[in-house]
Amino acid sequence: MKTMTLACGLLCTQQPAEEKPAPILTADQAALQRANQRIKTLEGELETLKKTKAKKHAVKKAPNVVKREKVAQTYEVTAYTNGAESTGKSPGHPDYGVTASGARTKTGHTIACPPSMPFGTRLNIEGIGVRTCEDRGGAITEGHIDLYVADVAEAQSFGRQRLKAEFITK
Repeated sequence: MKTMTLACGLLCTQQPAEEKPAPILTADQAALQRANQRIKTLEGELETLKKTKAKKHAVKKAPNVVKREKVAQTYEVTAYTNGAESTGKSPGHPDYGVTASGARTKTGHTIACPPSMPFGTRLNIEGIGVRTCEDRGGAITEGHIDLYVADVAEAQSFGRQRLKAEFITK
């Protein structure tokens, strides 16, 4: 019986499993593995940015959703052109006719407004009609609006006028 117990003891004992060495990767395989890890990281960052942008976009849109009361305010209104006399740019300049918002000036559409008015603000100006804030200017301060016109003679004949303007709500 002793022999059998001894034999069983020898056969039944657990032997430590052989450890398998980590596979050796080629340089290309290692680079691919790092690239895949970087892609996963970037995808995570992209999702985070999308969520953040969605939150910011919702916050930015909120002021446009709030309707302002239709209150007319009096502004000093002048006129300007694309030319050097108004903007310091001549027709060959790459930004000639381009507003601060990046849009092109349009007769019967574009106005330069003070920084307190966001680009895209629409005003119904007494005797002029509806215009959109797309530009800024060094001389455009609070209470002043600059109306875009096509030529210098028209700007000069417009002169300075005190006109009421009403915000147009969306």
